[in-house]
Amino acid sequence: MIIKPKTFVPHDIILQDDALHKKKNFGRVETWYYDAILDNHYSIVALVNIIHIGFGMVLTGLFIYKDNKLIKSIRKRTSYRCFSGSEHKPMLTIENKKILQTRIDDKTNKWIFQITMGDECFGVDLAFLPSTTPWKGKTFLGNWLVIPRFCVQGTLYHDEKKIDVKGEGYHDHNMYPIYAPFVTKGYHFGKIPFNSMNITWANVTKNRRKKQVLIVLNKKNDYVSINSDDIQFTIKQHTTDHGKKIPTIWNMNVENDQISLDISIESLHFHYVHVPTVHYWRYHVRNFGVITIDDVSHKIDGFEISEYLKFF
Repeated sequence: MIIKPKTFVPHDIILQDDALHKKKNFGRVETWYYDAILDNHYSIVALVNIIHIGFGMVLTGLFIYKDNKLIKSIRKRTSYRCFSGSEHKPMLTIENKKILQTRIDDKTNKWIFQITMGDECFGVDLAFLPSTTPWKGKTFLGNWLVIPRFCVQGTLYHDEKKIDVKGEGYHDHNMYPIYAPFVTKGYHFGKIPFNSMNITWANVTKNRRKKQVLIVLNKKNDYVSINSDDIQFTIKQHTTDHGKKIPTIWNMNVENDQISLDISIESLHFHYVHVPTVHYWRYHVRNFGVITIDDVSHKIDGFEISEYLKFF
């Protein structure tokens, strides 16, 4: 299947854009998502979901993987009354425990995001230092803010062992209306870091006729969105899991005057996460292929985390 999408337009952000948004409309879902590929074959995903409809609840999740497979997950549901957050910068507290804090590095004047979840049996205490320019934009689903690439370092706790780790990470912050699952089918998402650059891609499906495929390329201190007419996103292979057809191999191709991209993405292992009204798969994938930018070619062969979600 080849998809012709609508072009995505990214914009600059300020730190407040990544803070808590308190809206007076009917309801919202707001999510802070972090992942990291770490030393010693570890990887993690940490997230906070707020569902607010007058009353509200907060869902948190910490997932620790080794060799691409889940070894521990800690998921919790908390009343909105036990949650607080800043509307000026990313700072989230649940039951008087700071989950997310943000500070400015004195030496570099850059943002540092501190993620602290779990405990000294299974948990993380990791600093995320951005290494690419962040951006935000609107998709069919809602507002999407992305910091595409981080240097990550800190501590991972596994079976009461304290492990110092380093690696690379990713963060996004999503906000969409509570009715979005009724008017949007779902999305497919991933990223491809290479050298000092990064590709972020997504395929957001509104209905059978409306699909939004996007690619944003970060290079140096800038980012550029690829024209949708230049993108081909092709599913090569599927499997069935939990009664749903999901992709296991897919290709992305771009061809224009500035960039040529030919990338294959192959599932190494996927993990189904049960959420009410949602079918969600988290993949560990291998990205491989070639990208040519301004007549300079870069070979891509690396491992990353990807997502596939269907509502209902």
